Amino acid sequence: MTAAPEFTSPVPAEELTRRAETYHKQLLASNVKLTTPPVSRLQLVSIKPTGAKGDRVTSAFLTFTFSVENTDCNTWGTIHGGCVFTLFNAAGKIATAVVANGAKKIVSTDLTTNYLAGVPVNSTVTLEIECLRTTKSIGFLRGCIKDEKGNLAYIATQNVSFEL
Repeated sequence: MTAAPEFTSPVPAEELTRRAETYHKQLLASNVKLTTPPVSRLQLVSIKPTGAKGDRVTSAFLTFTFSVENTDCNTWGTIHGGCVFTLFNAAGKIATAVVANGAKKIVSTDLTTNYLAGVPVNSTVTLEIECLRTTKSIGFLRGCIKDEKGNLAYIATQNVSFEL
């Protein structure tokens, strides 16, 4: 994915960040308790609105970082597919919460992930996700995870449903 073009948002950056952090906390509170839950190490780096209609954001590009630990890896020492899926799932829900202000009960209805290359333990990856559009109850997203050199390792498309 390429970086989103510059865009002036009708919603202040602080409000978009508050939405993302609020939903991230909700995910952590409701998530299955793992030894070291990957979602707890997903760090928001930036939110760039990419579209607006009137006074609301209609699309946004979010960037996260994630440090790969032993507990995230398979027997070959690379990040496990289930962990990759979990990261895309969480990031997509957070991106949807940013765009669809007030969205509740965000559920992935379709998440297709392509595994292009393994990422080894002790790496820090970049996860980019874009909420392309939302309707009154569905969000459409695409994303990628890049290794430390910026190479594509995983790509995904995702649809979510939610309540307002």
